[in-house]
Amino acid sequence: MRHNGSRRCCAWLAICLVFTLLYPYDGHHGLLRDNSKRLSRTSAQQGTIFAPDGAKLVFYRNSLPGFGHGGLSVGIAGGGTCQKATEAVLQESESLPPGSVPVKGYDFNKGVDFDKLFASFLNHGFQATSLAMAAGQINEMLEQKRFSNITIFLGYTSNMVSCGNREVIRYLVEHKLIDAIVTTAGGIEEDIMKTLQPHFMGSFDLSGKALRRKGHNRIGNLLVPNENYCLFEKWMNPMLDELLDQYTPHLTTITVPGTELRLERASNGNLEISWENSTDDALPIDPPYRVVGVNNILTPIALKSLDTRLELFGERGIEALEIESKAVKGVAGRVNITILANPPNLTPSEMIRRMGLRCNDSSSILYHASRNHIPIFCPALTDGSVGDMIFFHSYKRPGLTLDIARDLRRLNEMAMSANNTGMIILGGGVVKHHICNANLMRNGADYAVFVNTAHDFDGSDAGAKPDEAISWGKIKIDAQPVKVCGDASFLFPLLVAQTFAKYVESLKSKS
Repeated sequence: MRHNGSRRCCAWLAICLVFTLLYPYDGHHGLLRDNSKRLSRTSAQQGTIFAPDGAKLVFYRNSLPGFGHGGLSVGIAGGGTCQKATEAVLQESESLPPGSVPVKGYDFNKGVDFDKLFASFLNHGFQATSLAMAAGQINEMLEQKRFSNITIFLGYTSNMVSCGNREVIRYLVEHKLIDAIVTTAGGIEEDIMKTLQPHFMGSFDLSGKALRRKGHNRIGNLLVPNENYCLFEKWMNPMLDELLDQYTPHLTTITVPGTELRLERASNGNLEISWENSTDDALPIDPPYRVVGVNNILTPIALKSLDTRLELFGERGIEALEIESKAVKGVAGRVNITILANPPNLTPSEMIRRMGLRCNDSSSILYHASRNHIPIFCPALTDGSVGDMIFFHSYKRPGLTLDIARDLRRLNEMAMSANNTGMIILGGGVVKHHICNANLMRNGADYAVFVNTAHDFDGSDAGAKPDEAISWGKIKIDAQPVKVCGDASFLFPLLVAQTFAKYVESLKSKS
């Protein structure tokens, strides 16, 4: 009960404040228009109301606009509890720093202009401001790109390919606007699936039990029929056979004409077979091949050291075997060379590239990435339908191995060798950390934009703010990174419209 007096006082203060709004001061008559019995007719400048605890509320004329001839302000004189409350509620403000920007939204009375609407987001507040700042970060990346002075990493989780962002990402890859991608298994397989059969719109509240019985898989409010996965398996299995043939040790025979066979290292570092009766038809051997026979006879050709990096099949860097030998004499007109091909293990990025080359649908992200030489890294490639296909196929033909270590080195070296780097990451998990960790190798990215709905209170990397990445050295300490808290399914197309798309149009206008 000891707080009742304070409560009465605060309530009385609130009533009086409302009173001043309902009954404005009349400058002609010198009193409130309501002749309250508690209001003393003092002068044309001031009126008072007595409150509990001996407090006296003073109403006085001021020059604030919007209150007729003169507005009313309220002050307090005397009393203890109400005065303290008034001081707490009506605490004076310090001046804001010079250049402080007022909050202001877009005025639709000026018509609908989406560029101006987006520009207004900067002073709109909340995540609208973060979105505008993210666009600024990306445009800074693109300014560096005009001078080929930046490597841009794009990371996204599989749901970005499940939804319509697949077409947005494809646009970026098609126009070579990014330099490397890190995604999850679903981001690979669903891109190919959509070239075979589309996903369909559904609803978030469809019954899982009913969908399971129908063979329909739900991704949020999207539906993926099981048939899509069956079609993907039919598409994938022949390629797995091809990869096994190419990336597992096997014997092969090369037949060349000639009277005297020589194994030599060419000036470009390639190992070549040459013969006397021809000067133009030298046949390169793509290492690491081990020569095991000539004309079905074992030869004393010795192997030396692993010392040179070459391109196997014109596509991948490998270790070359230097062969020491004198001339090998063969049968006139024909020499058969039996070699043991022992290629390195297949990397996930190389497998994804081969998938893109096999795809003939230009709506695909992989299609354009493989042709534009944009590597797609997927350290968890087996965590999805691709892994299911590899699992089932291993019972028919075991032996396929994926080498994630070589991909790790390739990704890290891309970051280490770049003059500047930018990170655009949609979602979290492995894609976010894999890109950030690669940039740790160069003491941080220069630009960064994160778009996700995760929070940092649980200590997850997915929800971590950019400033946490700065503490690890994954973003430079003088960078201005931005995190937009929201659903990338609609935020990312807006970002692309105001950044990458305008950049492409500017290049077209100059050409």
